[in-house]
Amino acid sequence: MKLRIESLRGRLMVWLLSGLLLVWAAASLLAYNHTKHTVSELFDTQQSLLARQLLGNDLPALLGDPQQLPSAKRLLPSAQRRRIDSDALAFAIFDRVGRMRWSDGADGRALRYAPGVIGFVDQNDSGRHGHGWHVLFLSDPEGQFIVAVGQEIAHRRAAVRSIVLAQLWPWALVLALLSPLIGALTGAQTRPLRELARELGARRPGDDAPIAPERVVSEVRPLIVALNALFERTRQLLAHTRRFTADAAHELRSPLAALRVQAEVAQLSDDDPAARRHALDQLMASIDRAHRLVEQLLALSRLDPLAALPQPEPVDWRALACAAISEMHDQARQRQVELILDDADDVSALPAQGNPLLLALLLRNLLDNAVRYAGKGAQVWLHLNVHGVTVEDDGPGVASDQLTHIGQRFFRPPGQSQSGSGLGLSIVRRIAALHGLELTLGNRPEGGFRAALRPLPAAAPGE
Repeated sequence: MKLRIESLRGRLMVWLLSGLLLVWAAASLLAYNHTKHTVSELFDTQQSLLARQLLGNDLPALLGDPQQLPSAKRLLPSAQRRRIDSDALAFAIFDRVGRMRWSDGADGRALRYAPGVIGFVDQNDSGRHGHGWHVLFLSDPEGQFIVAVGQEIAHRRAAVRSIVLAQLWPWALVLALLSPLIGALTGAQTRPLRELARELGARRPGDDAPIAPERVVSEVRPLIVALNALFERTRQLLAHTRRFTADAAHELRSPLAALRVQAEVAQLSDDDPAARRHALDQLMASIDRAHRLVEQLLALSRLDPLAALPQPEPVDWRALACAAISEMHDQARQRQVELILDDADDVSALPAQGNPLLLALLLRNLLDNAVRYAGKGAQVWLHLNVHGVTVEDDGPGVASDQLTHIGQRFFRPPGQSQSGSGLGLSIVRRIAALHGLELTLGNRPEGGFRAALRPLPAAAPGE
């Protein structure tokens, strides 16, 4: 089962302690190998020294019948016997035919003669101890005697373990003391995050005040910066939504009030058919205006959340332009406006992929805006060319002091006799942005108004 630790503090504790344990284990292994090598050299030197001392005696005069020296512990007072381990080191002297002539007791007798061997060799002990021996064989210059000095291998291993354990226990104690210290340090370092979480949890809805990045460590600051950016985007979105809702409510109030007035007039005009018919016509016009406003509000509500087109499709700009001209034909004829399509062969500047339904709405809104405000007897051109899309008319245009506001939501130049919501160009601008196009609005030098769609400038490298 895989253990998953959700707490950052818990993860730091586990990783730090695991790292310390691994380092401790690796250091212990290195210390063991180094100590083993050092102890072996020390004990080998000790064996060599004892063997050379034995060979330095007059062995022919010293050795008669086979002799056995008493144990060193028997020669010491009882109170001091525990200070030595005489059984860990033993020696024996053999003659040239392998007979043992002298030993230091039972351990010495456990050493076996090894013909032709000079130097260190390991032997198994089949006697009372059952331990192995590390034995050094040296011969006197005449080759008459062989001195064997042995040491229990278990004694060497015990010495290595004792030295290594003497080094490891302090480190184990240090690790035990470090655990609560690491816990306290990680707790102190993560406390600002916990305080920040409590502060965010206690915030009231709508509180978008930024968080000071200096409150946290540098590794967490990018998260705080991103969170502040999210707060700012949320604030702008909420402000935009509030403005949109307020403007929509304001715009809906007028057609609804007009509907109520015209309905009351129609009710009071039972004895006047002409007044009743006029009131009903005005009522239908107000209904159409309210219907158009609701449709445009719904279109904006669907377009605003989009960051990109969901499923782009191939776009036939000429077919879209012809369809838009055809749909606007009746409205243009009623207003005595002539629609002209200028369709060039090269439309490569326009996006080849997009949403045909949205682009059709874009062209209809541009044409509807031109037909509605160009005036009776005007001409409206729809140009498709290598530069992009342009819709222009030869009407009165827009006052220069109003140009900067054209295209803002719910804005309509003062003095307009035509009904409208002020949302058509906002919808065009949003659809254009989704397709990588930029909407430019302005008056024509020769008179009239122009709306041009051009590809957005390519971003410079690194932007």
